[in-house]
Amino acid sequence: MRTKTSCYRLIPLLLSAVVVSSCIRDDIQPCPPLQVMIDIQDKNYGNIDFVEQQTGLDHRIDETLSFRSYIQKLFYVLYDLETGETVMVRHLHDVTGDAAMATVYLPEDLPFGRYGLMVWGNINSEEGILYDGRLNTYALHMGGIEGYDVYMAAEELLYDECHYEYVVKLMRLKGKLIIQAEGFPDEIGWSQKVVSDVMGEVDHELRYSGSEDVATQRTWGKTSTYASHTYIAPSASERGSTVKAQLYDTPDMERSAIELQPVTTTFERNEITVLRYVYDAETGTTDVFILMDDGWNEIINLEN
Repeated sequence: MRTKTSCYRLIPLLLSAVVVSSCIRDDIQPCPPLQVMIDIQDKNYGNIDFVEQQTGLDHRIDETLSFRSYIQKLFYVLYDLETGETVMVRHLHDVTGDAAMATVYLPEDLPFGRYGLMVWGNINSEEGILYDGRLNTYALHMGGIEGYDVYMAAEELLYDECHYEYVVKLMRLKGKLIIQAEGFPDEIGWSQKVVSDVMGEVDHELRYSGSEDVATQRTWGKTSTYASHTYIAPSASERGSTVKAQLYDTPDMERSAIELQPVTTTFERNEITVLRYVYDAETGTTDVFILMDDGWNEIINLEN
């Protein structure tokens, strides 16, 4: 999203040789600086209200708070679109103040032209940006780990005497997987899961590519009921992604006490996927449910 300052010129033809409303960098008149503010498009997940109503496992957050209540760190790059050159890079830094939007700090002597702005947010490391040297792509699960709830914005900026005020909006790049476990033996205190075939990277045009497997480990704290939250990229294929989980009764997690049946589901950007595993102590079996638009659906006839 962008906002532009309107420009109206009423210059008689006879005075065309006299500059009355244009702005030239070497003129003594100051040129309006390029002003860019950063807002957030996806403060809440797209299906948060439904998930909250059905499960109570996640909750809608207030969307009227300051920018840094949602995103604490930013990284941005400004490109000259005519030459392709990098004009400036502001490396990962803390957002300060309590304003509703963050400010992009640009060079004061920036000449008029066409620019591309790339913004990454909500990360604590630049590794996912710098890994390929391009600065306009991000490795969503570098090293096969969960990573961050990363945000991105990319905008083309026309900067002249009539266009110099913009607002760009950050979009969430991943979804979230919530797994709820119920009724398991008290000695179960640790879990490990692998989510296969999710997108590996994303670029400035929101084009996802590659494929990655993501492994996570969780400590339950010796409880029969447990819920985990994992940031996960969209599925890499139409077939969806597979979730395989194992439960352990010792912290070394060398040998699983319970191996859960694999579940195939599809992950989407800015959407929450909820799986519920319910253990039957009498039979030693586990039923698996997935939250769909019509409520909880049991998953049956899965591979062993």
